[in-house]
Amino acid sequence: MRPWHHLPSLRTLRVFECAARHLNWSRAAAELHLTHGAISVQIKALEEDLDTKLFVRDGRRTALTEAGQQLAIGVREALDQLALTVSRVRERSAGHVLTLSVLPSFAAAWLVGRLGGFLARHADIELNLQSSTGLADFRNDGVDVAIRWGNGAWPDLHCDKLLDDELFPVLSPNLATPPLEHPVQLLDLPLVRVKQQARLNDWVRWFAAAGVTVMEPRRGPVFDDTELALRAAAQGHGVVLGRSSLVAARLASGELIAPFALRIPSFYAYYLVCPQTHLDKPSVRKFRAWLIEELAHSSPLAPPPEASA
Repeated sequence: MRPWHHLPSLRTLRVFECAARHLNWSRAAAELHLTHGAISVQIKALEEDLDTKLFVRDGRRTALTEAGQQLAIGVREALDQLALTVSRVRERSAGHVLTLSVLPSFAAAWLVGRLGGFLARHADIELNLQSSTGLADFRNDGVDVAIRWGNGAWPDLHCDKLLDDELFPVLSPNLATPPLEHPVQLLDLPLVRVKQQARLNDWVRWFAAAGVTVMEPRRGPVFDDTELALRAAAQGHGVVLGRSSLVAARLASGELIAPFALRIPSFYAYYLVCPQTHLDKPSVRKFRAWLIEELAHSSPLAPPPEASA
């Protein structure tokens, strides 16, 4: 049995908080639309339940005992927190809150720079953006919708395919001096690797398409997150197999360059994912419509508006 099973009723605690705030039974009764006698009965029952005095009278003056002061502070904090939680639940059910889970790499390279358009169009929606490489737990994390990179095989979830990806080498211009003339020259440089790409043998596939037979590279740093791998490449630490959806801004700024035109399709793509029941939430419906429209008018290699300014 949980400790709160032994707590006084919420009604009794509300009566106590009101009486402790006013230190006057009549004013407390007026606020709660009760009688003076009902307030007195509730306070007496609470004192008997706790086996301690909560109020003392000195003539016509009512004051809190030390125990009453301690209880008043705790009850007020608990009621404030409960009211805040209920308010958030009501806002969510009304469709005014959207909690979105997204990969840090996609958030930084594509989504965040465009979210201003969504927020301007739907100023009534409070957006909570969770940036994480872990899968969203729709049941326990309060996430409404997620953007995931994968093969679309998520049972019991609604999936909208958003964006395909292409893979091609990118590196700092400082590493391409003198300019690279043949893909085999990349093997003379550290190859920055991403764990998921390594499992799919993406470097091997790209080199094979370029006519170069290699084993899975073993030289160069390995990263869990593509955004970190791109930062390492931009700082001159090696060549990374970039995804078209993530490198647009860095290519546009010259921070990275693509030494060869050859690109190969990625096995994975971006999906908008949520439980089927979430599709009826107004905030999810509005975000889904905006995102699909934004993708329809935006090339995967187009940087966010501020990046191209």
